[in-house]
Amino acid sequence: MSIQPRSLLGALLTAASLSLVAEPLPAPLGGPAFTEPSRELVLPEEWRRRPIRRHGWAEGAEVAVTLDQHFYPALLPLIQEYARARGVDVAVQEGTCGISAGKLADREADIGGFCCPAGESDRLPGLRFHTIGIASLALLVHPDNPIAGLSLDQARAAFSGQTAYWREMPGGSERQGLVRTVARLHCKTRPGHWRLLLDNEDQFSPRLHEVSTIPDMVSAVGRARGAIGYEVLWMVASHAGQGRVKTLELDGVSPADREALIAGRYPLYRTLQVTTWGDGVARSAEADALVAFLAANADRIDPRYAIVPVAALREAGWRFRGDELVGEPTR
Repeated sequence: MSIQPRSLLGALLTAASLSLVAEPLPAPLGGPAFTEPSRELVLPEEWRRRPIRRHGWAEGAEVAVTLDQHFYPALLPLIQEYARARGVDVAVQEGTCGISAGKLADREADIGGFCCPAGESDRLPGLRFHTIGIASLALLVHPDNPIAGLSLDQARAAFSGQTAYWREMPGGSERQGLVRTVARLHCKTRPGHWRLLLDNEDQFSPRLHEVSTIPDMVSAVGRARGAIGYEVLWMVASHAGQGRVKTLELDGVSPADREALIAGRYPLYRTLQVTTWGDGVARSAEADALVAFLAANADRIDPRYAIVPVAALREAGWRFRGDELVGEPTR
């Protein structure tokens, strides 16, 4: 499979870069892991007085929940258990972080689920974030790639285009050819996730092949010998039919090493969290109770979703502001 540059300008820059001696990478390239929880948006008082409107998919429900595509299958069994035990009608919609943000802003959801830390534009007045856990973000390559792992600096060099050929990597092969970066640049306004690798799209290689969906990510990496991409382990497994890929160690640590992730020794991860309304007419005691149940039972999430629960993070010294994860442990 041939992966094309994003633009003619990108192709010209690529051609030029291959004929030049590479300059050292600026540091640091990674973006922020979290935003400041105390900074809320300023919205009109009229917006604050609006109650939650449960219509359409949530018509008649007592609690309306919208979750991103990783969280939805992971949390649904716990939500259904809670609803049966309490006799509460809970409507759950599968979506994305963007859909969750939109439903919350339109006051159409009691609970929103995100696969990223809150961005500044997500901090609506009265909205509270509750971290359920984190999941490692694995680097993916074609299964024929002989490299077993990279350092974080080497990964940044590959994704930024600083390293043009796999043969330039320790253990790399001439056979792999060009480093062909694949990225799904979702949730650009939110910190963490892929932005821990490179902060913004301008830092990625001009040869970048940008995809919009997770199946496309797995397919693109699995079909191009020189490709490198990223995704959480659950999504790699659930979309294995799209193509075979191999995960890399990062700084000598496997993305499947749960204890290393808990200790803060694996540097790339997604932060999975849900929201409640903390005050005013939007607040729901039933939504508060449901979120408390999810956090308390996060260790019961099916292991195949590879989510480290919030209790393990607290015990390992990750920093919290209330129920929201705001900082990594001291290493």
